[in-house]
Parts: sequence; C-alpha cells; structure tokens
Amino acid sequence: MKREIKFNSFYSSDNYTKNLEKLFADYELFRQKYFSNQCIALLKDDYPDSEILLTHSATGALEMIALALDIKEGDEVILPSYTFVSTANAFALRGAKLVFVDIELDTLGIDPLEVEKAITPKTKAIVAMHYAGNACKVLELKQIAEKHGVFLIEDAAMAFGSAYNGQALGTFGDFGVVSFDVTKHISATQGGMLLINNKHYNSKAIDIYHVGTNRASFESGDIPYYEWVTIGSKFQMPESNASILMEQLAQQEEILKKLNFLSKHYYSGLEPIAKKWAFSLMPASQMEHNFHEFYIRLNSLEERNKLAAHFRKHKIEVLFHYIPLHSSSYAKDRFSVTDLKRTTSISNELLRLPLHTKLAQEDIEYICRILENYFQK
Repeated sequence: MKREIKFNSFYSSDNYTKNLEKLFADYELFRQKYFSNQCIALLKDDYPDSEILLTHSATGALEMIALALDIKEGDEVILPSYTFVSTANAFALRGAKLVFVDIELDTLGIDPLEVEKAITPKTKAIVAMHYAGNACKVLELKQIAEKHGVFLIEDAAMAFGSAYNGQALGTFGDFGVVSFDVTKHISATQGGMLLINNKHYNSKAIDIYHVGTNRASFESGDIPYYEWVTIGSKFQMPESNASILMEQLAQQEEILKKLNFLSKHYYSGLEPIAKKWAFSLMPASQMEHNFHEFYIRLNSLEERNKLAAHFRKHKIEVLFHYIPLHSSSYAKDRFSVTDLKRTTSISNELLRLPLHTKLAQEDIEYICRILENYFQK
C-alpha cells in the first residue's frame, strides 16, 4: 500500500543537535549572537544592500514596519485580501484603515490598476504580497508608490530564494519581510527577517528591534549607556532558532535545487492532464524560481473539494489556502469592503499539492496519476 504523503515536511540535518549542543555549552555564544551573525553573513549574499534584522517571525517584522512608519488612526494601507492575516494585523494594530483590493489571476498578486484607483490623500503604504514566492507586478507597484509619495512594503514571506530580473524579492520596496516559519522551505522552525531598503529608517528600525532602546549604539561604543528612545518590543529571533536557520541557509542551494526540480516535474507531469481535463496550472513562467508551493486551479469550489477528498482517500494531503480577509467577520464589521471577484474565485478554486524535500520523483508521478484517475472515473 502506498505510504501517506504529507503536504509539508522539514529538511533533515544531523547538525541541528550539534549546533544546539555547541550553543548551550557556552553562554558567551548567546551573548555574542553567534548563530544569528553567521546567518546574517550568509544572507548578505542574497541581500547585499539591505539592512537585515532576524526576527521571531515575519509577523513581527511587519509589526516593526508599522511602528517605524508611525502608522496611526486615519492612515490608509492598501493590501490584498488574499493573504495571511498577519499582513493586515500589523497595520490594524496601529489603527490604520485597511483598503483591500483585488488580485491578478496570473501572479495572484495585488493588481496595480486596482491599487492606483484606491490611492487617496490618506494612503500611507501599499503592501505587495508575492504569492507562493513568485513575483507580483512589483516594478509597477514601485512606480505607483513613488508617483504618489507612499511607502511600498513587500510581504515576501514565501519568497526566500526568489528573484525578479535578477534582484531578490523583498528588496524592491522600502521594506521587505521574509518568513522562516516551519511551513516555509527555508526554516528556523519559527522565525523571520526584516529587510530595510530605505536607509532613512535603518536607525529607527534598529532601535525598535532592541525593545525601543538605543542599545545598538551602546554596543558599537558610540554612547556610554543605552536608554529607552522609542516604542519597541522583543522582536529578535532566539539564538536556538538561529542555530537551525544557519544550517538550512548553509544548505540552501541543495534545498532550493530539489524543490525547483520537483516543481518542474509536477508541471511536466500535469500539463497534458490539465489540457485534457480543462483545469489550470501555475504559469510556466513561474517555474524557474518556484520553491515554496505548487498549486492547481479547478473550475469551481465543488470540483476543488471533490478532488481534495479524492486525494485524501489515497492518503495524499492537499490543502486549499486563504479565506479572503475581506470576507471575514472581523473585516466586515470594521472596514469598507467591496466584492473582490478574482480573490473570491481563487480562494474557492485553488488547491495546493505536497512540495517538500522529503518527496521523491516517484511521489510526484504518483500524485499526478491519482489526479488523472479522478478525472477518468
């Protein structure tokens, strides 16, 4: 009998335990942020021009941005509804009015035309989410932000390793965030990263990161003591998590190569089936940098649910994704919400297939066969 195929898994390494043992054997390594500094050194290869702060989560990184920009009641933040709740919470916590706009069907990212129409004198920022780690129309959004004098924030939570025109996602806007959660393809079990690309905010963001103190200036020897200078919180990544992240960053080439191979194998296996049975695959143009997920799009909610049940019957774990934020009970009560038709249709029709480093080529082929069997029955 075919083994159960899980939707996600965690990259295996014998060095996790060794790193933790090393850390807990020497308290000075905690004080020196030994593994965090190694992570940042590795990350600088991908983000050479960004100020990098390792955080306890991408959620925390977004909350830091809201604090750095002094988001307050009356400010408007434009964002997609098809995203994780953290993208909204970070700004709602500061009292901002959330303005949800629709997505495009090719990138599943926020639609620049809809963003342009939503801009008002109260708009403070645009949040661009790179769905599945694939680039939204980030250059168009950057032009809109610059034209109207508002900030561009990239939610690149799923986009580690992905680039557009050779430039890493998360580095186009004033700020970017990346997730290293246990569900991500590069993971600290829990963690994230803030990328500060607008150097005007380096100092303020660093103070926020240090619980609202100027500790970084103290540690560099610029001041004799540190004190409370702004509102902040405990956003740092724990050193134990950094010890795990460092190992995965050191192996990122192997991890990303395998995930991309599996993605392309999915595409080649499913392309003839999709043409025959009239469902949609991810765009072929996204396969070059696809690492985080592989999804298909069915023709209705009913068809999606029936196919998901078929997969579960064969012990293959598949998942849909977000319930749109604009349709949630919380948003309906608090924000002016319009009918976002493309967002709603994607939420009803998208189905994510297993993708992780413990999958083998034959697993992908088996999943493709099970999918084809559903349509042939």
